[in-house]
Amino acid sequence: MFRRLLTPRWVGMLAALAGVVAACVLLGLWQLGVARDSGRQDAVSAASTLERAPLQQVTAPHRDFQADYSNRAVTVTGTYAAERTLLVVDRRLGGRVGSWVVTPLETQGGTVPVLRGFVDGTPTDVPQPPSGVVTVTGTLGPGESPRDGAPLPAPRVRSIDLASLVNEWPGELYNVVVLASAESSGPATGLTRVPPPDLDAPLNLRNAAYAVQWWVFGIFAIWMWWKMFRAEEQAEQQAEQQAQGLAAQQADEPVAAPREGATT
Repeated sequence: MFRRLLTPRWVGMLAALAGVVAACVLLGLWQLGVARDSGRQDAVSAASTLERAPLQQVTAPHRDFQADYSNRAVTVTGTYAAERTLLVVDRRLGGRVGSWVVTPLETQGGTVPVLRGFVDGTPTDVPQPPSGVVTVTGTLGPGESPRDGAPLPAPRVRSIDLASLVNEWPGELYNVVVLASAESSGPATGLTRVPPPDLDAPLNLRNAAYAVQWWVFGIFAIWMWWKMFRAEEQAEQQAEQQAQGLAAQQADEPVAAPREGATT
């Protein structure tokens, strides 16, 4: 078998097979990437078509975060509790390293964490929110899991851990984070607004099917190559067995005795 693989004919066919399989794998991965991008675009487009609504019409305090809440456009009106502002450290935005500024907004229905924006580094003086009644326009996002590390001095934290905040902030807590894009009091001084995160969207089924199709082609090419190789090997084995059988038959035939009177 291995000697046959090293013949020029099968070395060439093996190289051709490797090229075909590699092309099928790469084309399948490309289609899978297209499927993910298309699915994300479809999800973002679907979220953007929803009419902006007051937060109280979308969810309620302590209600579980639903998948269709992500990037949902909302408005919420209340008063900032500036003394409870948090600085979420070790964040990045467009190549910059800094922190998120999160301030609780107290509303008639409950308290909602508002991600007001991004600041470079970890400043000692956190930008203050506007005073009085404020209407925040933004999109919804989920809370975060706790991050490991040594405790940080207030107001610094490592994540927006709503499970911890529910015990630290008074009143009923919404199980969402509002990523502010605007405030009725005007632009946020010293802050850069944080854009909504990418959605974990389902795959576009059509492009995902194309990816599977390319991978099936690759498997089929391997199967055809192996079938051709085995067919040739079996043909050679049969020819060899026939030759051995013919040789054995000829060896078993008796030698004819000379006739009487024949000249020797």
